[in-house]
Amino acid sequence: PDGSRIVSGSGDKTLKMWDAASGTELATFTGHAEPVSSVVWSPDGSRIVSGSWDKTLKIWDAASGAELAKIAGHRAAVNAVAYSPDGMRIVSGSWDKTLKVWDAASGKRLATLSGHKDGVNAVACSPDGTRIVSASGTYWEHHFREEDEALMVWDASSGKKLASLTGHRKVVRAVAYSPDGSRIISGSDDWTVRVWDAA
Repeated sequence: PDGSRIVSGSGDKTLKMWDAASGTELATFTGHAEPVSSVVWSPDGSRIVSGSWDKTLKIWDAASGAELAKIAGHRAAVNAVAYSPDGMRIVSGSWDKTLKVWDAASGKRLATLSGHKDGVNAVACSPDGTRIVSASGTYWEHHFREEDEALMVWDASSGKKLASLTGHRKVVRAVAYSPDGSRIISGSDDWTVRVWDAA
């Protein structure tokens, strides 16, 4: 969050931390049994969360590199992880077609969000923490119909689905909120980037 470091996750099953100014490798984090598909910093920069094809999330101490917790509960690869803006919750998305919300301190599962027809590839929390957006699609699926529910917006407190954003024709791989929370942006295998009114 302070821009001083970069963390990356790899098919070699590790995370690496880098000095953002010099590119020097600062640390290697080992512990996942399969490729690391997603990483995110906690808002205060003290922790890192990783998601892996081994179906787990891991919480790491950003200073020491120590593994603080292993979170299990998904039935397939974890493709996406996000922190809530207040750092209290972690959201994960999986090829098991669900999102799960976890207590960041204890690792306890707080909610499972179901509704996607395909695996979840990306998740993002709104800047005010009230909403979650998720993107889905199976990597080998090339015939997404416009009415398929590839993008969904959820109420972060209740887990209720608030909206489906339809328009992409293929797998949606990436999604993000604008810093002011007014817009959502998504990227897809249909070769388009789409901007949505978040309200």
